[in-house]
Amino acid sequence: MSKGWYPMIDYEKCIGCMACNDMCRHGVYKPDGPDGKPKVVYGTGCVHGCHGCERQCPAKAIHYSGDDGTLDIDYDFERYKPQIRCDGKPKVAFVCVHNSCRSQMAEALGKKLADDVFESYSAGTELKDHINPDAVRIMKQLHGIDMEATQYNKLISDIPQPDVVIFMGCNVSCPNLPSQYAENWGLDDPSGKSDDEFKRTISQIEQNILRLKQKLK
Repeated sequence: MSKGWYPMIDYEKCIGCMACNDMCRHGVYKPDGPDGKPKVVYGTGCVHGCHGCERQCPAKAIHYSGDDGTLDIDYDFERYKPQIRCDGKPKVAFVCVHNSCRSQMAEALGKKLADDVFESYSAGTELKDHINPDAVRIMKQLHGIDMEATQYNKLISDIPQPDVVIFMGCNVSCPNLPSQYAENWGLDDPSGKSDDEFKRTISQIEQNILRLKQKLK
């Protein structure tokens, strides 16, 4: 059975509704030019073959090609265990825009909760000159982690080549960052919001980290 997948768009059927882009958790689809139809910008993010976009496409314009030539066979995304080939533990990169809040909290929680299974890094496509002070304060309060003492702002080019990429939910074009497995967690940025919003986001990240740990174990 295929372990690698690549999405294909049948443009004769595609109506440009962008349902694939709106629901995709993996940063695969983006609008292409003035006609607004989707293009595949991160096909390797589909190595796990969740096929959610295929099921959601109202025009049935999306199909998958497997690395063994098989088409349109589904996986249970929540239970599928990716096969990561690497020396030692897989390197996981948590990526967002400024590497100041969500990705920094994910790196810290990854190190605390899953260091026995994978190495955690965070990075951004741009940089702020500091980690979000509310994130620092609440992570210290909830988990006893001082991110300012153990972490710093980094660009994608500053971290090792990842085996796994986790997009935190940037609401911008995700970078085409090669990996063997990818997810988009679709988390809203709590910056500038209440402590309760930060705590909810931290709780979501914690749950996602533990699920990822089980997938990569």
